Amino acid sequence: MHAVAESPEKIFDPLQDNSCWADPIIIVGTGPVGIRCAEELLSRGYRGRIVMFGDEPWQPYNRIKLSSLLAGDIGIDAIANNVRFMAGERLVQHLCCAVKAVLPDDKTVLDASGKLHRYEKLILAVGSRAHIPDVSGVDKAGVYTFRDLRDTEHLAARTARCRQVVVVGGGLLGLEAARALQRGHAEVTLVQQAPRLLNRQLDDNGADLLQQRVEALGIKVRTGSGLGAILGGSRVTAVRLRDSTELPCDTVLLATGIRPNVELARRAWIKVRHGIQVDDQLRTSAADVYAIGECAEHRGQTYGLVAPGYEQAAVLADVLAGGSARYLGSLNLAQLKVVGEPVFSLGEAADPPNELRQRAITFRDSQQAVYRKVVLQKGCFVAALAVGELPESRRLQEAVQSQRRLHWWEELRFRRTGRFWPEGSEADVSRWPAGATVCQCMGVTRGRLSDALEQGCLSAEALSARTGAGTVCGSCKPLLRDLAGTAGPATVEPGALPLWLSGALGTLFFLAWLLLPAARVPDSVQTGFSLASVWNDGLAKQISGFTLLGLTLIGLLMSLRKRLPGIQWGTFSAWRLLHVLLGAFCLLLLALHTGLNLGANLNLFLALNFLALALLGAVTSLAIGQEHSLRPATSRRLRTLLVWSHILAAWPFPALLGFHVLTVYYF
Repeated sequence: MHAVAESPEKIFDPLQDNSCWADPIIIVGTGPVGIRCAEELLSRGYRGRIVMFGDEPWQPYNRIKLSSLLAGDIGIDAIANNVRFMAGERLVQHLCCAVKAVLPDDKTVLDASGKLHRYEKLILAVGSRAHIPDVSGVDKAGVYTFRDLRDTEHLAARTARCRQVVVVGGGLLGLEAARALQRGHAEVTLVQQAPRLLNRQLDDNGADLLQQRVEALGIKVRTGSGLGAILGGSRVTAVRLRDSTELPCDTVLLATGIRPNVELARRAWIKVRHGIQVDDQLRTSAADVYAIGECAEHRGQTYGLVAPGYEQAAVLADVLAGGSARYLGSLNLAQLKVVGEPVFSLGEAADPPNELRQRAITFRDSQQAVYRKVVLQKGCFVAALAVGELPESRRLQEAVQSQRRLHWWEELRFRRTGRFWPEGSEADVSRWPAGATVCQCMGVTRGRLSDALEQGCLSAEALSARTGAGTVCGSCKPLLRDLAGTAGPATVEPGALPLWLSGALGTLFFLAWLLLPAARVPDSVQTGFSLASVWNDGLAKQISGFTLLGLTLIGLLMSLRKRLPGIQWGTFSAWRLLHVLLGAFCLLLLALHTGLNLGANLNLFLALNFLALALLGAVTSLAIGQEHSLRPATSRRLRTLLVWSHILAAWPFPALLGFHVLTVYYF
């Protein structure tokens, strides 16, 4: 990433492209939302020119990654955020060139050099700036904000010599900045005016759990008392809190929120309140002027997160391409790692409004440091939050967006395990609704990824290059591989070949039951020894029967190896293989015990149940032994179906077997 000077507007040859005669769409702002809007226009086949203005001396970059850059986790090249579509001369970027005025009546903008540019449509994606609290001393040396790349450069240079840092603000940005500055071996104190950290995203329980994590990292936390003044001469020496406590420091970082950039719109007499007012098609009060991102106010609300800006960019691109899309607002969604701890917040879960038929259910696992909460309205999902890993985050997001109903058995599962749906059920991305978000950082939906697949992006890397999914935190890359059908190198299940062979052996024994005729009783006892004596002689029948009973019970108990964490002898794959071999041997014993006669009444039910149990076990072994050759989603669904079918078939078996033994000895 390098600083750049302003680039002159390129000259278009109208003989090569007739669209060049038309005035362009001008986008003011080269942040993530402005870049996304240009991409959305190009992806919809827009053939006119797009002219972008940015006032920073850098190539477009992704602000989401600035905390990782400050912490030293990534290099500066990793934050590049250029348009991902080949547009040739139809896309022009004026960098380090601010727009100073908008003249809606003339449909022109005035840049910093005094040049006028005509537009057909104007999109204001001017973002926001850091809020500076109105306290004394904020102009002293050693006071910083953390909003853009220039702030990041200044802070990175400062971390080499700062020793005591006070970060003011316990929101997402403040927490990430505190962690990044601490890695420079500074003593960091986080000051939060609200009574808890992330007060807009988390409730008291979730915030307490997060604060324990923050303090365990060595960051001091003071809540319930805001900044009163910054002390010192020309340079910071301490801060005074509103409760009169003084904290010595040499550096102060203000992370106290943002303010939409509305001055450009206000000077053009475009309606402004907290942000630039827009309607459901993102139109401002001026004709052919639109606003998106953090600067836009829709239905009285502005959004300080990038995901709503991406949604607005997609809606506006559809509108400008002749579509009828409408923006109806966004859910307040935050899903990221805060000081290394996963945090998820969706909707008003922290302080839900007090409404009729509303209730909240929670799950907490102190050992795993996991806390989850869901708010229900008339039995439907309306909000959720979590601290710690949340495997169901994307499916839960879709449930809240669609306000799906929570069934009673799902609630019981959640209260017991912290999950609403069976493990692995959320992994098949291809079955997600088209509007479900796969990449939260870049706001990429399953529908958009599927469109990219149809356009020839057949690998996870190609999907990332086309849509930007997986380019920020990378947590959705396994989902991209699953969707593309390339979930990395196929991993072979431990003991797959012996497992497959054992399953094949059990299947052959089962087929023998179906194909071989039942044994006939000899007409005379003078024939000498024969196999018939094994299932006709009382002693031999008892030996085979009790051996079969004992081995069957051992086989049932062996299935507990995976489900009882206290049993740790041997590997699970070895136990499973022994379980399958034991099942095949039991089939052979059953043949000797019955002579392939299924019997009648209770004996018939017992024999059929045993054969079904054995067949399902054998087929499950075959499937697990070969699942490395299947698509990951297919193998997961098949394994889940067969394993649970095998378990369900085992439930009536002990009762039927007990009745069989009882009736034999009773009669």
